[in-house]
Amino acid sequence: MISQEVGRKIRITPDEGKQFYEEHKKELEQPEQIRLSEILVTVEKDATPEQIAAAESKANDLLKQIRAGAKFDAVATHSSQGPTAAQGGDLGHFKRGTLARELEEKTFAMKAGEISDVIRTKQGFVILEVTEHDAAGIPSLKEAEQRIADVLYYKKLQPALRAYLTKLREEAFVDIKEGYMDTGASPNQTKPVITATATEQAEQQKKKKKKFLIF
Repeated sequence: MISQEVGRKIRITPDEGKQFYEEHKKELEQPEQIRLSEILVTVEKDATPEQIAAAESKANDLLKQIRAGAKFDAVATHSSQGPTAAQGGDLGHFKRGTLARELEEKTFAMKAGEISDVIRTKQGFVILEVTEHDAAGIPSLKEAEQRIADVLYYKKLQPALRAYLTKLREEAFVDIKEGYMDTGASPNQTKPVITATATEQAEQQKKKKKKFLIF
């Protein structure tokens, strides 16, 4: 409801994004990082040489499919034995110093969109794709565009949501009993008018409920 009634009406102009970028460049500075996806063919600890060879052969076959034009995330979803298969193999972002040295040397030398050869790991045989590679430093306005849009969106969402909730209160009939504080009250809201007919209807409803409970 919030997304439909409030969020979709929020607009962020290019000038707002540019102004935020110029005023917050230092905060946008980032270390070098990459985003990885994986396709894993697992190997058990007590696997025989034949089983290891079969796993390596399967990994090489999957790599051939990708080199021939198959989508990496589709192959990952259908064939990866890793826990990220359902996400198309997405592993998320990694900064320098957070990966095993061998993997870091290979992957940080790759560009976005490049795919590694089959790599032997403790878990088995893995194929890695670098889906993003962000250089260290302050990103360009285009590179930071989505981050800026997210910040500005949530900054505008709170007052817009409060205005929407206040409008709902003004259009509704809410009666706060004595002794309670109405922290969401609006000076323009209307209190409900209790009529004799409404009271009689309420009493009838109570009687019906009592009869139902007795039954």
